Amino acid sequence: MPVLTGIDIIGIQSYIFASNRLRDVLSASWMVEHVTSNGSLAQWGLTADRVLVAAGGNAILEFPSKPDAKNWTAHYTRWLHETAPGLDAVIAHQPYDRLAWGLKALQIGLACQKLERLPNAGQLGLSVTASCTVTGLPATHLEKGDLVSPRVKRLREHINDARRRWDAFRPHKLELGPGWSADFPDELDHMGRTHGGTSLLGVVHVDANSVGRAIGGWLRRCIEDELDDRVVRTQYCQWSSAITNLGKQILHVMADLTAECVHTETDEDGRKRCFLRGTPHELGFALYDSKDNRTFLPLQPVLLGGDDLTLVCDGRIALDLAATALHEFEKHKIPHLGEEGGDTILTACAGVALVKAHAPFYRSYELAEGLCQSAKRLRQKNNQNRGVETGCWLDWHVGTTRPGEPVEEIRKRQYQYGALTMRPYPLVKSHSRDQTWNWLDEELLGPGRVANDSFRGFRHERDAHDQDRTVFNCWSGSRSRVKRLAFLVSNGGDGVKRQVEAWRVSDPAVQMPAGLPGDGFLGSETPLLDAIELMDLHVRLEPDPRRADSDATIAANGIIHPNAKETG
Repeated sequence: MPVLTGIDIIGIQSYIFASNRLRDVLSASWMVEHVTSNGSLAQWGLTADRVLVAAGGNAILEFPSKPDAKNWTAHYTRWLHETAPGLDAVIAHQPYDRLAWGLKALQIGLACQKLERLPNAGQLGLSVTASCTVTGLPATHLEKGDLVSPRVKRLREHINDARRRWDAFRPHKLELGPGWSADFPDELDHMGRTHGGTSLLGVVHVDANSVGRAIGGWLRRCIEDELDDRVVRTQYCQWSSAITNLGKQILHVMADLTAECVHTETDEDGRKRCFLRGTPHELGFALYDSKDNRTFLPLQPVLLGGDDLTLVCDGRIALDLAATALHEFEKHKIPHLGEEGGDTILTACAGVALVKAHAPFYRSYELAEGLCQSAKRLRQKNNQNRGVETGCWLDWHVGTTRPGEPVEEIRKRQYQYGALTMRPYPLVKSHSRDQTWNWLDEELLGPGRVANDSFRGFRHERDAHDQDRTVFNCWSGSRSRVKRLAFLVSNGGDGVKRQVEAWRVSDPAVQMPAGLPGDGFLGSETPLLDAIELMDLHVRLEPDPRRADSDATIAANGIIHPNAKETG
């Protein structure tokens, strides 16, 4: 009787983020992908056509009999122990006569194996007194002056493989002239940080919604319709490949979008350098340029597995990249996972942790994952209350947190039980609520096409000499007023309302942005602090309308602006 064998690599996050060096993290991520790749699995008598799926630390294989499956598993687990010390796997075997039934039973078998698994008895420290400077495990090697464990030594042997893994996602060229190329950084200091200032790193975690439920529905239909094994195998490969390709497409879009905002400018020392410029223009920053005309983009993919992905980037572009990934999810159809077996469009949630550049990687990833789960919970709650399916949701947090502190406790402690924030936000307007990420980004923050009264807003008008000029509003023209508003929010809506009325005595133009009520609160919550926290942290990856209009006017009149910088 044929047998399905399921492989589930466990402890992936703790394995990947054990080190605080980006190179070690990338090598560990490559190793997880490597041990469940088609090339690694197609050994010891198993051919590539018997691999049903292999992605994200999971694999499902087919064998003609249980002895064949167990023989292959013995070779594989020995190879896994020697190749990737520290990685462990749960493996289950399921005989079947109908493939759909076998796949469903295999899911249950893997879940039971995880629950019944006995943890390994750690004896790694016998006769070893030195500790690894990276992981704290017993050290057995000396590498460039550092005592390291076998795990770290093996990972650092594959740093070039880890770099090459992401080569396919690099933009082919930057629009900077001949000879320039784009690359992903493997050091945090090459991520676009602004030296001399407080630079934040963005850890972005994106995870699709309800994929397990969609797969369960597909399996149920296959069983009820008694589909032939060949049809089940074909459909399984089609939708799993579509999900994998979706993740790859999202990374391509994110990298290309970032590259489109890179330009050459002459810095204060007269050197030609690459800068990332978005909206607002003044929050742009210099990129790290190597000596061979390579520019390091301010982002680095870390994990790509099935329906979820994780990347590290400069904190100023993290939220826009997360929103871009969510928008991209809604553009692609996945076959066979919809109702009645048709195509479906997956939605996703994203969590963004904006932390100090050298904060512990594992804690930063845990925070981003917790924020993603926070968005999923509120999305599910809105779905139940409204009785309709809502789309993508986004949540974020600025700053480090206490070890192991859940998102709900953070909101209670820092935002008065969530009253001073409206996070998480749906990506676009739906039946659940009108306050969305697009609304906050375009209307509260601006500057945008319609956000004349936003915190970073402006308007164009003509002066007495019929010349165009940019006029900032009551908020963008007064940082002290915005800071005062952020302080008053914690005192409740009455204090905000009284202060706004006092400002109006001297400046009648003062009004709440985006049509908010006079006290800035919508029910018991307010989005004001969410927007104010992001004023100097969030860059939208698109040209600044003020700069675009100014450049168009200069070009039309043949005038060289006195403050213009050389661009390419």
